[in-house]
Amino acid sequence: MNIKSLKLELIQWILLQQDIQLLSEIHNIKEKSIQNTTTIQARQFGCGKGTFTYVADDFDATPPGFEEYMLPHELSN
Repeated sequence: MNIKSLKLELIQWILLQQDIQLLSEIHNIKEKSIQNTTTIQARQFGCGKGTFTYVADDFDATPPGFEEYMLPHELSN
């Protein structure tokens, strides 16, 4: 069973439930799960400074064999 089918099965099962205690317990599990997830911090300007100390002179050059995938205006540069 894959994750998508498991989620669908659980949703369908929850929709059929009438027991308020069971639904409250499921709700509490959801709330605990939300509290345990970490939030992603916004990146700070300049946080990558010094990460790249060398960039080759031909960095923007088209690698050999990829010319056929380039647009005509990109080849003229």
